[in-house]
Amino acid sequence: MKKITLLISLFLLLTLAAPQAVFSRALNQQDKQKIECAMFKMMVLGNYFDVNKPSDQKTYEYPASCGASLKGKVIKMPSWFEEELKRMDAIKVVYIQGEGTLSEATLWYRTFANVYAFLSRANDALDPSKPIVLEQLSRGYVGNRINLVANLDRLNKDLVRGREIYVMKDSMQGRARAMLATLEFMNREFYSTVESFTSPAAEKEDKYRRSVMAVVTMANQLWSEFRSAPIPMNPPDPKIFQVTEGERLFNALMLVLGGVLVAYAVFLLLENKKEELLDAWDRYREKSVAWAEDFNRQFLTIDVRYIVFGTVGVFALLGLMMGMSVGGFSGVFVFFIFIAMGAAVSVRIPPIVLDKLKKSRGRKINAQLMDSLILLSNSLRSGMDIVQGFELVSHDMQPPIADEFGLVIKNYRLGTPFEKALEGLDDRVESRMLSYTIKAIIIQRQVGGNLTVIFARLVENIREESKLEEKLDAMTAQQKIQAIVVGIMPVIMLGVMFMFRPDEMISFYTTPIGLFVLFGCFVWIMIGMKLIQKLGEVKV
Repeated sequence: MKKITLLISLFLLLTLAAPQAVFSRALNQQDKQKIECAMFKMMVLGNYFDVNKPSDQKTYEYPASCGASLKGKVIKMPSWFEEELKRMDAIKVVYIQGEGTLSEATLWYRTFANVYAFLSRANDALDPSKPIVLEQLSRGYVGNRINLVANLDRLNKDLVRGREIYVMKDSMQGRARAMLATLEFMNREFYSTVESFTSPAAEKEDKYRRSVMAVVTMANQLWSEFRSAPIPMNPPDPKIFQVTEGERLFNALMLVLGGVLVAYAVFLLLENKKEELLDAWDRYREKSVAWAEDFNRQFLTIDVRYIVFGTVGVFALLGLMMGMSVGGFSGVFVFFIFIAMGAAVSVRIPPIVLDKLKKSRGRKINAQLMDSLILLSNSLRSGMDIVQGFELVSHDMQPPIADEFGLVIKNYRLGTPFEKALEGLDDRVESRMLSYTIKAIIIQRQVGGNLTVIFARLVENIREESKLEEKLDAMTAQQKIQAIVVGIMPVIMLGVMFMFRPDEMISFYTTPIGLFVLFGCFVWIMIGMKLIQKLGEVKV
């Protein structure tokens, strides 16, 4: 319908734009003979598809316009087409109000009749006794193209008959596929013919002639495709794909030999890099100890090996899937590439996880810091010293700030100077306000001062900063939601596509290209989410 609407709009444009002028005859007498021969062939094809005409009357002779060698040669309807025509007439395709239900044979009949009408219009334009007005000629060609587009749309659709799908492109023993492709090209030339009327005057006649003669050439192609041998529709012989036992054994031996050679090459590579690998392993062990200590300082007991080898395992699983999809030695190569990528990424994961945990723990402590400072200030007013105030906070507050303050008291009782214990707290926790508090306490213990007043000012600053952060969160809420949508919507759309087209989705995403596309989309989604988050960050 959209195509037909566009064509009607083009027709109206041509009707308004085309001047009432006489079109000079761009075609010559030699072109006229070719057009008449193509008209004859389209007339014969249309009569072949006329179910109301008896088969014994579908015998014709080539006219003189088709050449001296063909003149008078008898043409009979192919014997195979008689039964095919009955079958095509039984297939009802579309219902048109006022005309009833049209069969597949009727649609083909109308298509050839429409091409015949196009050629007949071009042939009439060669009659010197008939003046050709652009408006009338262009209106007729637009009508021809509208009818052709409508018929092609109907013939290209697959029909559902119960649980079976009827493909009209397989009609005429497969010839319909080639004929429909030719008609699609002819449709473009119909449009070029219509378009020639709005071309510049210097190009108008040449463009008109070339488009009309292209339709003539494709009409002859339709005639040849209908009368040619059918396209083979039978499946190939299964014996072609059979593999003998000897071939299977040879393939297995070559695979084993290739695996051994690859393993030996890897062994030689590792042997040459033995010292470097041992040094890298020692550095990794030192890093593992440092990472484990850092996690313990965050009151988390995490085996770093689970993070490292878990990351390598995920990449190995992806590499295995990719390798199995690629297959052969290329698949083994892809698998080792993913293993190497996993090894490179795994040593960078623990610091990232640790940084995220420190920031998360710092935010939790920031939320508890104001209450803790109020409790410290009250304890100082009641006559306690700062150490007793820390001990009171460790007992009355909830983790994580209770754990941190309790660790300061524990280190102090074990002989660590109180200032050093506070510096350890500042090093463990990523909190700007807690750092200000610790520096204020250290300075007060060194030079003196009123801590209750300092704590009151810190509480006021924390309260104002909390209001500012809430305001910033409200202002950047849109960017945060956009980041979430950017990450979730592709996953939702992928799930919906899997629900409606599971077979196609599985068949695509289990291929190497599909897996690479999935991996690339995941990477770009992460990049997009990170960029949107950065746009919403405001540093104060």
